Amino acid sequence: MTPSVERPSIQDLEALLAESLGADFQIKSLEWKPLTAPGENFGSVMLAMNVTLTRANRTETLNLVAKLPPTSAYLLELFNSPVTFRKELKFYSIMTREFEKLQLESGVKKQDICVLAPKFYGGRLGLCDPEKFDEHAVIILENLKYNGYDTQDRIHGLDRKHTDFALEELAKLHAHTVALKLKKPEIFREIVSEVLTEVLNDTTEKCVIDMVRKAEADLKEIEEAKPYLDRVSRTIEFGIQLNKNSRKPEEPWATLVHNDFWVNNMMFRHDARGELIGMKIVDFQLCLYDHGVYDLLFFLVSSVKKDVLDHKLSDMIDYYYRCFIKSLKTLKVDTEKFTKRSFDELVNYCGPAKFNQCLMMAQVIQAPKESAPEMKDLKGDMFLNRGVDDVYREKLLQIVKLFDERGWLIE
Repeated sequence: MTPSVERPSIQDLEALLAESLGADFQIKSLEWKPLTAPGENFGSVMLAMNVTLTRANRTETLNLVAKLPPTSAYLLELFNSPVTFRKELKFYSIMTREFEKLQLESGVKKQDICVLAPKFYGGRLGLCDPEKFDEHAVIILENLKYNGYDTQDRIHGLDRKHTDFALEELAKLHAHTVALKLKKPEIFREIVSEVLTEVLNDTTEKCVIDMVRKAEADLKEIEEAKPYLDRVSRTIEFGIQLNKNSRKPEEPWATLVHNDFWVNNMMFRHDARGELIGMKIVDFQLCLYDHGVYDLLFFLVSSVKKDVLDHKLSDMIDYYYRCFIKSLKTLKVDTEKFTKRSFDELVNYCGPAKFNQCLMMAQVIQAPKESAPEMKDLKGDMFLNRGVDDVYREKLLQIVKLFDERGWLIE
């Protein structure tokens, strides 16, 4: 990593790191650079930092990631950054710790604890008041790339091996939340108020609807999509109205929904032989309290290779259910109410509601990498200028046909 000439705009870095390292250290040097390329992350500024420090008469280098608010006023509003930064900060600082304690209390050995997210080093919402959001908000995490983790190809998606691995980790995330809810209801209620609050505002809602309308217009230009267009329109309207009407998710299935669980928000680790040995989930700023099946369906439709999705969708949905039940049992949760029949009913209930997210995110996920603008140049129409190339057209058609085959288009 080549040292930057400028220091990153992170004041009081020592105080942030003291949350995890204690006070007995001194920062000797700091190198940093942007972590992600344009178009790979819009909701925040991501920096890779190498921090060399001394403590206890020894020198060490920490490989870290700093997540800061976007610099664009439009993106701050679009991503409702005062809310989403608070949610994510509380997830890393509180909820992950509760997940680990829950496993230990359930008899899981310390060396076998499942750690779903990167290690948290420190964070704040603001500089003057750590509980009040300002431009100095920051979350410091381990840099997973230095531990051998990396992302996969977002445009073509995951093969079956990586998909199954991701399904196992997603099931654990959902099961850990359900177990916390059932076994420690008071702690869970506190966490819900901090981590699982709604993030939608007027700017976000308008952007989402505009992107869905753009995808609908693109489908109208595709000849093979014309037999589905009436049902597509009804399903789109169903989804828009569903988002406007507040509702409580069905219990006992309600859990933490990541709400943005696709290829770019998961990192895989392989050994020297290329065998898959680990995975971490990142970017928890949009998480909600709802049906975990929403994450499941969006992930499969958005992030799995075409041939796998076309032929193995039911198998993958069933695999997630088995992993979810297994995780609940590991945490000593009675699974009697979590029947396969009620799960299958929930899948079909949630299917139509996920149509809009799958359509609109195809514009982002299948976007050519070289087409992304710089963050400083982003405006309100940044997601609406996407042309209809072959990759995007094929994905839109696949989504529509899949939802039709599953009976998830509104008649």
